Amino acid sequence: MDGIRGLIGRVRPRRNRGASAGELLEALQDVASAVSSTLSVEEVLDTVVSRTKLLTGTDKAVIMLTSEQSETLDPDTLTVRGRRDTHAESWWIERVREVAPLVMRDGRIHLEEDSERHAWLLCTALTIKDRSIGVLCAINDADAPFSEQQVEAVRIVSAFAAAAVENARLSEEHRYVLLASERDRIAREMHDGIAQSLFSISLGLEVCRKTIYREPAVVDQRLSDLQDELNASMAELRRVIYDLRPAKLTEHGLPASIEQWIAEATAGREVRGALIVRGESRYLPGATEACLYRVAKEAVSNVVRHADASSFEVCLDYRSRAVVLYVGDNGDGFDVDSTQAAAEENGSLGLHSIRHRVRAEGGTFSVKSVIGQGTEVRVEIPL
Repeated sequence: MDGIRGLIGRVRPRRNRGASAGELLEALQDVASAVSSTLSVEEVLDTVVSRTKLLTGTDKAVIMLTSEQSETLDPDTLTVRGRRDTHAESWWIERVREVAPLVMRDGRIHLEEDSERHAWLLCTALTIKDRSIGVLCAINDADAPFSEQQVEAVRIVSAFAAAAVENARLSEEHRYVLLASERDRIAREMHDGIAQSLFSISLGLEVCRKTIYREPAVVDQRLSDLQDELNASMAELRRVIYDLRPAKLTEHGLPASIEQWIAEATAGREVRGALIVRGESRYLPGATEACLYRVAKEAVSNVVRHADASSFEVCLDYRSRAVVLYVGDNGDGFDVDSTQAAAEENGSLGLHSIRHRVRAEGGTFSVKSVIGQGTEVRVEIPL
């Protein structure tokens, strides 16, 4: 290619732009923290290019992933940071596509200078488990060649990025599966609970309409009963709506969100619940808070709907290296082994859902129950 000198493996020093070793380490720690705390692929890509540009001081930082079905680059994943009036996209995007197969096949850093475009192009592969899933590139003016330190920084960032992208993809797949399961559960609840209750109320009103003149006293009592049934159905509907639109953890925090759910789930019912917080409440990763909140909701819902308990307790225990969630009730209890086996066989939520969520966060889950003596659910997630 005219005007291009391939410089794979050769780096020219860059004057007065290199970061100190301490600054480099601090920046790389920032990258690691940033990419490990995001969940979506889009957020990971945005974080990686932003940190790469900040870390190296390059004119442009570019990342593009391969399609999940093939090894070709997917243009929909292209993410760029840098001024639009520097280094025309019509040049570098085609060049990136040309060198990407070589970079991803050999796993080597590609560095070249284009004298025509008065620019340097640096590309490295995003590799996870010996499989390349994209490229990370940096573009700079020809008067500012990349230093060895910058090249190494881009290479290290690409390693973090590959792991983060893979985790984000798995996380998104997991969320899709849980969303489908949640929809199925809500549909079953609506059909088995609210829909049947409303049908019963409709039949009762029809009977009242036909007998109101013959037996007014009986109809009056029947209408009172139907009103109670309707109020119970409305309470159940509010609970389902709340389940679809939960309190925002970022606004209320985990303890307050759990407390709100306890109040909502027990409204109009005889069972009473309480939240106890031990230790000093502190910041938890978003995924950990979401997991604990969902587990608390599922456990409390099970107590309210199935345990026939008069009271229950939710305990949130903040420890130095872990957070523990405990839910205990004084209800009927059940056979844990047979219930768990049935849940795994038919793919229902409940215990199976709780176990799956906790394992995804690296935590442990246990349940103890004795028929006639209540149930205890315990979840521990390391910090």
